[in-house]
Amino acid sequence: MVKKNFWLILLFLFFAPALCGAAENTCLRCHEQLKGPAHKAAGHNFADWKKSAHAEKGILCQACHGGNPGTMDPVKAHQGVLPSQNKNSSVHFQKIPETCGRCHVEEFTEFRKSVHHKMLQRSGKGPNCLTCHGAMATFVLTASDLERTCSLCHGKPTQAAKALSAILSLKNFLNVYQKNLPKDEKERAAMFQKRYQKIQQEWHSFDVVFVIAESEKLMKEIKAAMDRKPRKGP
Repeated sequence: MVKKNFWLILLFLFFAPALCGAAENTCLRCHEQLKGPAHKAAGHNFADWKKSAHAEKGILCQACHGGNPGTMDPVKAHQGVLPSQNKNSSVHFQKIPETCGRCHVEEFTEFRKSVHHKMLQRSGKGPNCLTCHGAMATFVLTASDLERTCSLCHGKPTQAAKALSAILSLKNFLNVYQKNLPKDEKERAAMFQKRYQKIQQEWHSFDVVFVIAESEKLMKEIKAAMDRKPRKGP
């Protein structure tokens, strides 16, 4: 019995590298090496993905683009992958929100309520997820950049920059409040966090009046809680 187990273990160690290699994501392996015209034709590259939030969460190429990441055959690997100019592509400009919404469900739900989404579906023009986050979700626009972006269609001043500033201020307020939090504040802190997340989601509907009002209201409540409760530590 011991001898039989020895041979089974030996066979596993011999074939394990091959099995691991078969499961390797060939999208990453190939696109990491793209140079020159092929690199430009790909739109974005391995370096863009590697520094993105998607890479940190283990979201790989096929999640957005489709294809078969388990084969080294370039034809089979790109089967079902369509160029972004093709209206049937999952990364076509009009389809981007739907594709991102597979994971970002709450944000997509809110975005669908917006005039921007209706305009995008009707005319193919208007902002989508890429407008504020880039192709790989590598950034969020600053308030000043958002002001410039929105003013391309809306003119100045816009309320969007004010709304984004309110959310960012609220986030900082919440972080300060949560630092060295007393035990009897945990329940209130969870409620504040839940309301902040709701405001952040509503932001994607571009209801800036709601976002500004609710952000300012929640900041006042957090400040009141901070003034009322003794803080732990120095």
